Amino acid sequence: MPFPIGSRGFTARTLGRDGRYVCGPACARCKCKSGSFLTVRMTLYSDEKQQHDSFALTTEETAPPMPHPSLTLVMPTISWEEPCATCLCASLAALAPQDEALVVFDGEPPPPPDWLLHSPVRLLSTGRRSGPASARNLAAREARGEILWFVDADVQVHPDAAGRIREHFADSPALAAVFGSYDDTPADPGLVSRFRNLLHHHTHSSHPGPACTFWAGLGAVRRQAFLDLGGFDAVSYDRPCIEDIEFGLRLSDAGGMIILDPAIQGTHHKRWTLRSMVSTDIRQRAIPWSQLLLRRRELPTTLNLDPTARLSAAASLLLPLALLVAAWMPALRPMSLALAGGCLALLLLLNRNFYGLLFRRGGPPEACVGIVLHGLVLSYSGVTFAVLTLLDLLQRPLHWPSWLQHRPALQGRLVGWSLMLLGLLAISTLLAGLISTWILTPFDLRERWAEWQLFADGIYPSAMLATPLQRSLPDFRTTVYLPWALPLFGPFFVLGGWIQGTWILHLLSLLSLVLIARIGWFSLRSFGASAGWLGTLAPLAIAGNFSALNKGQFSIICMGLISLQWLLLQRQRNLPAGLLWSLAMVKPQIGLTYALPFLTPRRLPGLLLGLGVLTGLSFLALHHTNVELDIYLRSWISVLPQFMSSSNLNAVALLTNLFRASSQASLMLFAGVVCVAAVLGTVFGRRNLSTVFRTMESLLVGDPLGLAGFCGVLGQLGFYHRYYDNLMLYPALLVVFRLALGRPRILEGVLAASMAASVWTPQRLLDALPGSSLVQSLIWILVGTFLVQELTRSCARDNPLRTS
Repeated sequence: MPFPIGSRGFTARTLGRDGRYVCGPACARCKCKSGSFLTVRMTLYSDEKQQHDSFALTTEETAPPMPHPSLTLVMPTISWEEPCATCLCASLAALAPQDEALVVFDGEPPPPPDWLLHSPVRLLSTGRRSGPASARNLAAREARGEILWFVDADVQVHPDAAGRIREHFADSPALAAVFGSYDDTPADPGLVSRFRNLLHHHTHSSHPGPACTFWAGLGAVRRQAFLDLGGFDAVSYDRPCIEDIEFGLRLSDAGGMIILDPAIQGTHHKRWTLRSMVSTDIRQRAIPWSQLLLRRRELPTTLNLDPTARLSAAASLLLPLALLVAAWMPALRPMSLALAGGCLALLLLLNRNFYGLLFRRGGPPEACVGIVLHGLVLSYSGVTFAVLTLLDLLQRPLHWPSWLQHRPALQGRLVGWSLMLLGLLAISTLLAGLISTWILTPFDLRERWAEWQLFADGIYPSAMLATPLQRSLPDFRTTVYLPWALPLFGPFFVLGGWIQGTWILHLLSLLSLVLIARIGWFSLRSFGASAGWLGTLAPLAIAGNFSALNKGQFSIICMGLISLQWLLLQRQRNLPAGLLWSLAMVKPQIGLTYALPFLTPRRLPGLLLGLGVLTGLSFLALHHTNVELDIYLRSWISVLPQFMSSSNLNAVALLTNLFRASSQASLMLFAGVVCVAAVLGTVFGRRNLSTVFRTMESLLVGDPLGLAGFCGVLGQLGFYHRYYDNLMLYPALLVVFRLALGRPRILEGVLAASMAASVWTPQRLLDALPGSSLVQSLIWILVGTFLVQELTRSCARDNPLRTS
C-alpha cells in the first residue's frame, strides 16, 4: 500500500529545482531545503539465490531524463546506530531522481529502525558476517544504476560529492573509477582520530589526478567494469581490509582510467584510539598491503608509496636504532647522535606540509603529538613490510646458480669435494681429541676419578658435607654431579683407576659416534647417497666432540645412550628405553628434556622405571656416605649458581639471576603461572583440555627425529651447558638438513647453514668473535621455533583431530 514516507520521523525526499532529491521540513539531520513529500511503495521479498531479505523500492513519480549517468548508492554497515543515520541521510540528499540507494547489512540484521524502513532505500543482507567486500559485491549484483557509488557508513558526504562524481563520468566516457578524500574536519575531537583523518586527507589531497588504486570509503566505479573484473576479492578479504586497493590495481592493470579528485570529500565519524590505530594499521593494512605488493613484484609510486613516503619510512626506522646504539655503545655515541639528528631533520623536511596542516588545525600540541604518531605509523609499517619481504624471500625456492644449472657433472664434483672437506673436518676433530687425551691429562676425567675415590671411601665430595679433616685431603673437591652419578663412576675406575677410565670412556664414545653416524646415514639416505654421507659426517664434525674427548667428558656417551633410547622407543621397547635414559641422566642437563617422548600412557612405565633407578642410586649414594637428604639438597643448591655463571646462555641461569636480583620476581612469576593455568582451564574446559592432551600425545609419537631435535634445542637453551655438550644438537642438525633437502627453499637452506656453522665452528674461533654466544643462542631459538612449527604441521597432517 502506498504511504507518505515523510510522515514518520525520516522525511521523504523530493525533487528540487536542480533536479536532485531534497529533504522535507521534518528532516533534522541534514539542513536541506524543504520540499514536497514523495510517495513510495515498499515491498518485502526473498531472494533464494542470495539468501537474504531486502526491500524493493518503486516510485509513483518519474523524473525527466537527465544526461548524467545514474548512480546506485552502496553503503555497507554492521549497525543501524549512529553515525549510520547521519551518513545515510547526507548521501540520500545528494542523489538524483533516477538514482537508487542500497544499504547492505553485513551479517544477520536486527530489525531495522523506523527511520530506515521509511527511507527510500533497499535493504540487503549478506546473512552472515562476510566483510564489506562481500556486502558491496552483493549490492553491485542487485544495482540498477550505471555507476556504483560506494560510501562507508561512517562517512558523511559533502552536498556536492555526488554531483562531482556525476560530472566526472559524464565528461569522460573512458573513466572507469573516481574517488575522493576525507575532509580536514573529522567529527571525533580525539587527538588520535584527528591525526588519523588528517593524515588520510593530506595523503589524498597531495596526489590529485590519475591513480592506480581505489578507495571504497568514498568512491565510484562503472558497474559494468566492476562486474567484469569480478568485483572486490571477498575470498581473500573477509573483513575490512585493502579489498578496494587490490581492486584498483586490477582495474588499472586492465586499462581502466582511475581519477583521484580530492574535492570529493566527506566527514569521517570514526573514533580512533592508539590501540585501534596500531592494530588496524598492522593487521588490516600493512600486512595484507605488503603481501599484495610482494605478490605483484612491483611497488606503485602513488599515495603512501611515493618516494617521500619511502624515505620517511627509512628515516623513521633509523632514528630509534641510532638512539639505541647511542645509549648502549658509548664509543659510537657521537656518530649515532648525528645520524639520529639527520633522520629527524629529514622527517621534518619531507613531511613539512603535513605537519603544517596539523599545526594549522590544532596548534602546537596537536602538531607535536602528530609528529610522534606519524613516526610511529611509519616505523611499524616499515618494519611490517621489511619482515614480510624477508619472509617472502625465504620462501623462494633454492636452486643452483644459473651457470651451474645445466652442468650436472660439475654439480656432482662440487658436492663430492664439499663432503670430502666435511669428512676431513670430522676426522681431524675426533683424532685431535683422542691424541690430545694421551698428551695432556684429561682434566674432567681426573676430577671424576677423585670424586669416585672419595665416594669409595664413604666421603661425599662436597665441602659443606665433609669434615675439616676430609676437606684437608689432597684430592678433595666438590662435585656438581647429582648423587645418582657417583655410583655410575664405578665401572670406569673400579679396577684400573683413571687410565682405565680413559680407555673405557674413549671406547664407549667411539661406539656412540658410530651409532650416531649410522642414524645420520639412514635419516638422509632417502635423498641419495650424497645426502646419506652428509647425515653420517654432520654429527661427527661438531666441534664440541674434540673438547668432549680432550677433557674426558661423558657427553658423547650420554648422546649414544639417548640415541639407543629413541631407537628402542620406536620398537615399543619402553622399559629398556627407560633404563638407558636413566643412565644418560648422569648428565641431567643432556638427558632431562629427552624424557618428553615418555609422557604418553603407553610409554610412561619406561619413565617410571628410569626414575626408580635414579632414586635407588641416589639413596645408595647418600646412605653410603651417611648424608641426609635435606642437608645434601641445601649444599648442592648453594654450589650450583657458580657453575651457571660460566655456562652458555640458558633459561635457568637467567631466572636464577633474576630471582637473585629481585625477591619479588619469583612471586610474580609464580602468580603469573597460576593465572595462566587458571585462564587456560577456564577457557578450554575439561572437554577442550582432553583435545589438547590428545594433540600433545600425537606430537610426542609423531616424527621421532623432529621431536628429538626439539628436545636437544630445548635442553641446550634451558639448562647449564658447555661447548662439549653441543653433540646433543645433532638431531636438530639432521632435521634441518632433511627439511632443506626435502623442501629446498631459501628459509630451510639458511637455517641448515646457520645451524651447521653454529656447531661446526671451532670454539676458539667463536671465542674470538664478539657476541658469538648470543648469535648461537638466537640461531638455536629460531631452529627450535621452526621445529615446533614442523611438528605441529606433521601432527595436523598425519593425525587430524575432529573438533565439534
